[in-house]
Amino acid sequence: MTRCLVTGHQGYIGTHLCRELRDQGHEVVGIDYKNDPSQDLLTVFQKDKSYELFKPEVIFHMACIPRVAYSMEYPVETMTNNVLATTKVLDFANKVKAKRVISSGSSSVVGDGKSPNSPYGLQKLVSEMECLLYAKVFNVDTVTLRYFNVYSPDQSALGPYATAISNYMQYIRDGKNPFITGDGEQRRDMVNVRDVVSANIFAMQSEADFHGQYFDIGTGKNISLNEIKKIVLEYFPDIEFEYVPDRPGDILFTQADIEPLNNLGWNAKIDIRQGIAECFENLKKELQ
Repeated sequence: MTRCLVTGHQGYIGTHLCRELRDQGHEVVGIDYKNDPSQDLLTVFQKDKSYELFKPEVIFHMACIPRVAYSMEYPVETMTNNVLATTKVLDFANKVKAKRVISSGSSSVVGDGKSPNSPYGLQKLVSEMECLLYAKVFNVDTVTLRYFNVYSPDQSALGPYATAISNYMQYIRDGKNPFITGDGEQRRDMVNVRDVVSANIFAMQSEADFHGQYFDIGTGKNISLNEIKKIVLEYFPDIEFEYVPDRPGDILFTQADIEPLNNLGWNAKIDIRQGIAECFENLKKELQ
């Protein structure tokens, strides 16, 4: 059994991770200001000493403000929260001598291939660099998992991790026409949340130190919005899609480099098309 601290444990990925950790018999404590402002990572470790007494062995850092569009509108707020929160977590990990910090990164750090296209991407890159620094300077073993587009049948369209898939499902529930930004040819590496959870647990259980490395978490493949549209129409042939202008900061192409983590023994199990089809197959059953 491992003592696990999960920041952002009430979020989309955090909820799935905590459930699996507990199912496997690990001891889990969470921090999330979603329903309790006192749980703000910027101050919580100073105000609440219970986390220090818990003495976590592994810290999963998932808390952040993840919307690209929101970061474009509020770059100062998101920079303050996202970057400084990581600093607080790493400092706490050093203080309690945690075995490892597993930080939730993002494919946004490379934008369209070279550098971030948004404040959110920059913030994630800074946190990634700080994790490497803490591994080198303070000997806190860290690893950053760069998530690509995470989805699942139960993903909420109202949450900050909402994808085109969850949006399409909600529009269909509401009897509205889904929309596609741009020409629909932008391609995304879509990774199922079950695979994201398994990657986190793989990182926790690794006996070798990671020394601040980062790894892409995806399928190594991608799919266009127009191809997703075709899958939707297989289950809902009467749906009509609308095309709307591109969003600022939107990325045209993502594809995970899965070889480094594959070489260590982890790989995604759920095929993109099969996983997406499962979402709309379940939705069809839900609406019958």
